[in-house]
Amino acid sequence: MSDTDPSTTADPSRTLDRDTVRSASRIALAAGALVAVLYLFTLLPGMRRIVPFTPVTFAAAATAVATVAAVALLAVAAPKFASLTRLTLHRSGAAEHVETVAENAGAMVYWLVVLAAVLVAHRGLAGVVTPLLDGLAWTYDAAFLIAALVPLVFVVARLTVTIDPLSVLVADRVAGPETDGESAGAEATPVDDEADE
Repeated sequence: MSDTDPSTTADPSRTLDRDTVRSASRIALAAGALVAVLYLFTLLPGMRRIVPFTPVTFAAAATAVATVAAVALLAVAAPKFASLTRLTLHRSGAAEHVETVAENAGAMVYWLVVLAAVLVAHRGLAGVVTPLLDGLAWTYDAAFLIAALVPLVFVVARLTVTIDPLSVLVADRVAGPETDGESAGAEATPVDDEADE
């Protein structure tokens, strides 16, 4: 093989990035197509009629099936979107705070997609489950509330530990990176102020 052969000179991170983008976009397009087909399906005649021997409509049953498929797509998409976020924010040779922001942003995207899956499941399965619960429909909301709190807690935790490195990154972008002299001066300032008092 020659030195100019693209297969030998390809950057593996670029290939991974392309594969991740392709995979994530395929899942997003499949989810969009699923929603569009479901909407058209619910417009068909007779979809508002009750399924025999149940309090559930045909449209609600179809929505529940599509919801399960959408939640499965989101579960598959979560790590791919997280990886795509990390790859987008990653810079080779970057400072530690940049890598921390990239890692935490990827984790936040992961848990936000998981939260979206829980909310989609709550909305899509309600038409099938709540009619069966009769006077206990509040338990459906309570169960999904608890399920939604789990990813939300992880999002808040990652957001909390991202604030400090993100503020350093913003300061570096706006005022330029901190030099050794500035950091030494910043540490000496409180001592000087106390001496003046």
